[in-house]
Amino acid sequence: MSAAREAFLRRYATSPIHVARLERLLDAYGGDRSEETFARKVIDWDRACVDAEATRIVLEILSVTVDAAGRVRRFDDEVVQESIEWMAARGDLSAADRAEALRAQLAGR
Repeated sequence: MSAAREAFLRRYATSPIHVARLERLLDAYGGDRSEETFARKVIDWDRACVDAEATRIVLEILSVTVDAAGRVRRFDDEVVQESIEWMAARGDLSAADRAEALRAQLAGR
């Protein structure tokens, strides 16, 4: 396991079920490039974020957003980064309300 993958899982998995979801997410977002690259980007975006839970919430949503075949749906990196920034900026809403709004936004893409 790469150091970035291990750091990613350690940072965002809050239970054993999250490990499996995040591993599927990393596999989907690794794609034609290294999953290590994606893991590092997410950690960097998280570090730049003012909301400690924003990235974890976004990753949880992305990990369960699947296509018709049941595979994790892959969005562009820009969408992931914008989702984290949006989640952090919407402190006027509860975490549950932000999560529901983001799910709806992603479903519409």
